[in-house]
Amino acid sequence: MSEVQTLPRTRRNLLGRPGNVWRPAGFLIAISLIATLLSPSFLTFRNLLAVATSSSFLVVLAVGEAFVILVGMIDLGIESVLSAGGMFVAWLTVLHAVSWPLAVLAGLVAGGLSGLGVGLLVSRGGIPSFIVTLGTYWGIRGIALLFNQGNYISPDTVSPARPFGFSWMAANIHGVSVLILITLVIVVLGQALISFTPLGSWIRGVGSNESAVRAVGLPSGRIKIFVFVVSGTLAALAGIMLAAWQQSIYPLSGEGDSLSAIAGVILGGIPFTGGRGSIVGAALGVLVIGVINDVIVLLGLASLYQYIFVACILILAGLQARLAYAK
Repeated sequence: MSEVQTLPRTRRNLLGRPGNVWRPAGFLIAISLIATLLSPSFLTFRNLLAVATSSSFLVVLAVGEAFVILVGMIDLGIESVLSAGGMFVAWLTVLHAVSWPLAVLAGLVAGGLSGLGVGLLVSRGGIPSFIVTLGTYWGIRGIALLFNQGNYISPDTVSPARPFGFSWMAANIHGVSVLILITLVIVVLGQALISFTPLGSWIRGVGSNESAVRAVGLPSGRIKIFVFVVSGTLAALAGIMLAAWQQSIYPLSGEGDSLSAIAGVILGGIPFTGGRGSIVGAALGVLVIGVINDVIVLLGLASLYQYIFVACILILAGLQARLAYAK
């Protein structure tokens, strides 16, 4: 019997059942209380909206990553798809005067096609997802550098300035950023798919017991392709949202976000082996990281502390994942 399985039942119950949304919710409440004690200005409506807005891109990124991890795989290339997707749409709208609806659609399709390529290599080629997505991390990062010769793109890149067109994503409705509303829609749709559709059950089934899924005749290979397509599409969407918010996009935008998204997903209750967990939990896990980053700013600490705290979050995520194996 493992050390984790010998944990007293009361201790395990305090953390909730494996994959339960109460686990990440508990982490978020705890870290928010600590943040309030360290900086009373944290618990203000304006600051909470700022945290939600600045975390929206990472939440969307983590939703796609959650789908991949639910089948027991990993996508390390999402931050490169984020930057390339944002650069591509900005390149189309600013440098080539393409209408924003067509440009955004092209960016989402490009992100989905990158995920399709990864899914085919993983499911049909039999290459581990770690190796394939490590390759796409570098390859698609190179593609991002090709747009505008490695320089950033903003409305002022051309003269006269040409607005992105999709900047409405960064606007406010009754004081709430459209970015937050987009993120909420993505989280709700993702959770609904996982919880209330047969496809959601199949996705969890592949992570839990792929052999059993194959035995009943379900196309596990197609399911893997699907989750990578979702991951690529949402990564591109996150890049478009980031460009709208910053009013610019860089080839290296989103650097480090792959690991942050993975940490958020694991902290949110989805183990690396997949099979259980929730999209809402993954979103809450990302918000924990967002709160930590916000406190660093409020306290006036150097940005280098972010790396230290994210390292602690990764360890905490690993511990949470280990406890998730307790039956």
